[in-house]
Amino acid sequence: MADRIQPLASAFSWPSGLPLAGLALLLLAAPAPSPAAPPSQPAAPYVYVPRAHLVDVERAFVDLGTAPVPGAGVRAFRGPEAGTGGTERFEIRWYANPPGIPPGVVILLESLQERRPTVKNHVLRIHEKSEGHIRSVIEIPAAEVRQAGRVLKWRVRVVWRGRLLASQASRNWDG
Repeated sequence: MADRIQPLASAFSWPSGLPLAGLALLLLAAPAPSPAAPPSQPAAPYVYVPRAHLVDVERAFVDLGTAPVPGAGVRAFRGPEAGTGGTERFEIRWYANPPGIPPGVVILLESLQERRPTVKNHVLRIHEKSEGHIRSVIEIPAAEVRQAGRVLKWRVRVVWRGRLLASQASRNWDG
């Protein structure tokens, strides 16, 4: 090896021991080849994480005591109890992120009504795969509205296998 360095040393005017010392330093500083690398760990399996979010919740009161007047486009009231003679409709628009959520999503509407001191749960089960923009409708029947009154406060939750994916509540919801 020194025979190969000698022509290089003669081309430059270095002191005689410097090229050998420099080469020795370079060889010591260079990393030694590593022994055979241990086998790599297998890649972790893909873990599915369902994700969804609520886009909007629209609340409407569908009055059953009204009927359209043909040709006029106005409504005429039939009953004296127009305030409680209909159904409460909640149109829930939500988005299930790709690759979607397998069957079994539950849309849960919790509501507190005028004449009922306890929270009432309304459940909508979705039995097919959910993906993309989805529109779900939950209606509180007219008989229940007549008995317990209109909805004062509400909260909507999207749940899959006991896991809360999204939640939205009215402004006056406590907790």
